[in-house]
Amino acid sequence: MFADFTKGFWVSIYRDRVTDAPAPSMRVMTSDVPDGATFPDDGVSRFRSRPGKFLIKLLTTWAAMGFHNPRLAGVPD
Repeated sequence: MFADFTKGFWVSIYRDRVTDAPAPSMRVMTSDVPDGATFPDDGVSRFRSRPGKFLIKLLTTWAAMGFHNPRLAGVPD
């Protein structure tokens, strides 16, 4: 299961749907979380916006993909 909201080069998925998914390494855009919401005390770093480390990971991944957007079977262009 995934959500395709933009024409980006990434695909948002529900982590619990992926067998043996690696542990999260950071939480981004926590400024969008409603007031009063809590986060688990699991040691995962939280960022109110997109940290530089995250943006560098996205850019290097996109470069490795040849700056192309992936086509997914069953998803219209």
